[in-house]
Amino acid sequence: MGSTQVAFGFLIGFVSLDFGLTTVSSCFLIDQFSALSPALAVTVPERFENTEVGVKWDITPRTQFTAAVYNLDRDNQRFTDSQGRILTTGKTNTKGAEVALTGYVTDQWQVTGGYAYTDARIVSDNSLIIVKGNRVGLVPYNTFTMWNKYQIDPMWAAAVGVIHYDNFYATSDDTVRLPAFTRVDAAVYLKINEMWRAQLNIENIFNTGYYATADANNNISPGSPRAFRVSATARF
Repeated sequence: MGSTQVAFGFLIGFVSLDFGLTTVSSCFLIDQFSALSPALAVTVPERFENTEVGVKWDITPRTQFTAAVYNLDRDNQRFTDSQGRILTTGKTNTKGAEVALTGYVTDQWQVTGGYAYTDARIVSDNSLIIVKGNRVGLVPYNTFTMWNKYQIDPMWAAAVGVIHYDNFYATSDDTVRLPAFTRVDAAVYLKINEMWRAQLNIENIFNTGYYATADANNNISPGSPRAFRVSATARF
């Protein structure tokens, strides 16, 4: 985990798409982007019911604060056991709260940040080791993100951000716990002219060693070491 990665990208054209999703209650959910294995092809769809209350405050015309609390019940949720096998009869309850701040502190300083508290629990025994009361795997209690971008002049801008994850379990049997981590990223932006823009992103500036995710208790993926990515964008 001590190596450094360098990547280069090139993009012509620019497309921005925004999608909205309304709150859904008592519906069937099928993840069309997940790989459909023979074991999953015969499973019943996942069902979820969500209750949520939120507020939105326009602090200034260019700065917005949002907050929400929610309760989410899921049936037929898929779990991975300690050996990576799929269990599909899970019931879980998730209680959480989220706050977010987006907008401009000054004309030059833009911020995007948020904090989330998530308590996701098993509410039905699914196996001898995935039992009622366990925490759902890969779900930390606390997460925090903050991204600050500063426009130095009409050509140059710079940004720095922080991502923090509390500890979480590799799977829902709650036997292998992955430690909390904090990662710092940065970026430099260059407006070459009205058409061309260039960008340098530096992920994991301090080359922090951490575990990003897991597919089983014995299949844990480390996070990326320090990585540099350069891209160029042309807008027509």
